[in-house]
Amino acid sequence: MRQRKHSWTNSIKNFFVSWLICSFIFGLLFTFIYIQHKESEKASVQGMAERVLVDLESQLDNVDDFLRQSDRIDTRCTDDTVRHMRQFVFKNPAVSEIGVVTPRGDLICNSFGVLSKPMYLSEPLKKRGLRYHGPIISEFLQVPAFVLSRTRHDGFEVNALLPTDWINDTLHLRKYKELDFVAVVDTETGVPVFLQGQYSLPLNHTVFPLSRSTEVEGRFDDQTQKYLYIKPFKNVPRLAVVVGKNAKYLGMPNPLWLLVLCLLYLASWVGLVLVINHYDKRLLSSRTLLLDAIYRSELFNVYQPLVNAQNQKIKGVEVLIRWMHPLEGELGPAYFVPEAERDGTILELSLYQIDLALRDLKPILAKNNHFKVSFNVNGFLLMCPSYIRKLCEAKAVFNNLTIELTERDVLSEAKIKLILKELVDLGIEIAIDDFGTGYSGLQYLQSFPIDLLKIDQSFVASIGLDNLQSPVLNAVIEMAEKLDKKLIAEGVETAQQAGYLLDRGVVVHQGWHYYKALNIRELNCAL
Repeated sequence: MRQRKHSWTNSIKNFFVSWLICSFIFGLLFTFIYIQHKESEKASVQGMAERVLVDLESQLDNVDDFLRQSDRIDTRCTDDTVRHMRQFVFKNPAVSEIGVVTPRGDLICNSFGVLSKPMYLSEPLKKRGLRYHGPIISEFLQVPAFVLSRTRHDGFEVNALLPTDWINDTLHLRKYKELDFVAVVDTETGVPVFLQGQYSLPLNHTVFPLSRSTEVEGRFDDQTQKYLYIKPFKNVPRLAVVVGKNAKYLGMPNPLWLLVLCLLYLASWVGLVLVINHYDKRLLSSRTLLLDAIYRSELFNVYQPLVNAQNQKIKGVEVLIRWMHPLEGELGPAYFVPEAERDGTILELSLYQIDLALRDLKPILAKNNHFKVSFNVNGFLLMCPSYIRKLCEAKAVFNNLTIELTERDVLSEAKIKLILKELVDLGIEIAIDDFGTGYSGLQYLQSFPIDLLKIDQSFVASIGLDNLQSPVLNAVIEMAEKLDKKLIAEGVETAQQAGYLLDRGVVVHQGWHYYKALNIRELNCAL
């Protein structure tokens, strides 16, 4: 019942943890997409404004080129003059009429011919340069037209009329459906000269008069959020193209992309929940199995004898753990100890191992209270107060108690050095297991309270072979002798290896040449 409740609690926790992780990641992703899409939409709006400018300026440039040559037009309105003006109108459908106005403001001729009676319009401005006015109603065609004009050096004006229908068609929103409005405005006042859509301007932001390209995003006078882009004409700086779009659509991706993103978010959420739950269940499962194995007494100790090679007598044992699995049979530590170290069950496993050893070895200790008993310990166990207390209890029974650590465990935590000193003060011997395969140096061997070095079996196996490890073995033996450290040789499997080690002063051996790991009954028989 407790396990089921724990499982439900973990599932709920994993559900919210997964939600937080996915929300954070997809929040960042959506923010990135939103910003990128918004900038892309702004660039698209600017691109539309540029397109309008290109369409209009292509015609305005043609008109301006013609008007720049107006000084060569004969103001007497000869047949050649009229024909020249007509040819330009015929070649440029955006222009409906070309006219010549005297310095007094009288229209004397146009591309339709010479007027029988001059028509007063208005006196031309004295300043040079291309300018505009209108729209006006053409006297001849009776249609609205936009006027571009230039004043000649002699005061005459030559103008060109562009039908507003052509300009409005160029600006029509059917070509720019994504925009709220398109307009050509006066850059001094901001008043639209041509307009398609609902024109509006930003609040709390002065845009006009305008001299360069400008973009504005904010609240407009129609109480909506808009993005505005304005760019003046090159040839007619008093005119500018203005385009506007509702800002709320700038950053929103395509609905299909939003749907894909939402589905991906949900799939990632569900997938992460399943992965975390699976991981938790695996940990919970392995932990539960090992705890159940302890409860059902499926775990048992075996004892690897430590043999005095001089008299062939067993002087102690290294305590190892085995699991008599109900389905798999006898399992070695490689099958379950690494998992126990990952899920934390190694503590319960090690406490149980000491309890078994206390029970199994009690009769042997009664006969030989100097019998050496050695346990494998890692850095995690040394940091657990309950395990240290259990070692102290064991020391009260095992007079000759040793703990074996790897070089990695010894050097992993600075606090371990203090703990080892406390254990040494209690009379517990400290050994380095698999010595020579880690990264300890002389300074560590001297500064840490280490009494015993166990030569790794890979070095023992090199005896009689010509390989790189052969000289290392002799170096280890010499170093231990100089540092006054005791030695035990692991993995002794042949008489040649045993003799070689004994000749070099390594007396205590451990390996199949003498005994395999024995259960308590076999150990009693061997003794």
